[in-house]
Amino acid sequence: MTALAQHVAIERRAAARARSFRSYSPAKIVGYALLVFAAIMTMMPFLWMVSTSFKTDQEIFRFPLSFVPDGFEWQNYRDALNAPDAGRQLINSLIYAGGSTISNLVFCSMAGYALARMQFAGRNIVFALVVGLLMVPAQSQIVPVYLIVQKIPFAGGNDWLGSGGTGLLNTYWGMILPTAATPFGIFMMRQFFTRIPMEYEESARLDGASSFTIFRRVLLPLAKPSLAVLGVLSFQSAWNEFVWPLILTSQRDMATLQLGLQLLQSGPDARWNVVMAMATLITTPVILAYLFAQRHVVDGAVSSGVKG
Repeated sequence: MTALAQHVAIERRAAARARSFRSYSPAKIVGYALLVFAAIMTMMPFLWMVSTSFKTDQEIFRFPLSFVPDGFEWQNYRDALNAPDAGRQLINSLIYAGGSTISNLVFCSMAGYALARMQFAGRNIVFALVVGLLMVPAQSQIVPVYLIVQKIPFAGGNDWLGSGGTGLLNTYWGMILPTAATPFGIFMMRQFFTRIPMEYEESARLDGASSFTIFRRVLLPLAKPSLAVLGVLSFQSAWNEFVWPLILTSQRDMATLQLGLQLLQSGPDARWNVVMAMATLITTPVILAYLFAQRHVVDGAVSSGVKG
């Protein structure tokens, strides 16, 4: 019986493989080929950056160009790490990206919960304004936000009218506060909370739980996938931000890694292999953050109803 059962199992697996092979129609094969081609084209700039970071000064300008370096020039990474103010720029980027990420997780989740569950006058108007802000280009907000940060009362030597000082310019608070909550984050969290059955909340209310207790102990644990998506996107946006730190800061000790990368590649004596090594080091934390939360990111993108 054992031999007969093994023979039947082998035949079933062979039949399943045959059906699987026949299910690949020409259209599917073409579709998969296009997806593979698109993936390779998407990864090519990153792979070229990594390849260039290991090349010598002579290899970069050698013709014809070679994708694979002759060797691994680790000195480029040492030179990138020893760049002027690299350590300070790393601290500034971590504070900016970390503060922006944490504040987005806190404020966007609270605002999304309020718009999804709480009943108050003007709720639909507020949500319409949040959706409308999604269509406003970020570049058009730079000047108003800069003036607001500069004119904050009792900050940076300002009086109660916001005059006489510099406000929050050249400070961590000035970098973080404008990105403390984003319309996209509020919209995404609101969409997720609307998908959670009301029975969870009603059961907690019967046990005497308040709205904040329900939010903190019932809904937030269920919102881990969406929080992971929001956290990764917020960290990526703040970590890669260049324009806002450039406009806000005028002191060298407040520069972020993105500004340091620009300084590293400016001038006629720029070493592009060192620049690519610094760019690779800057890109690595974002990739690691995504890989660490990949499963939650995929689940959150599906459950929150946000398609990108």
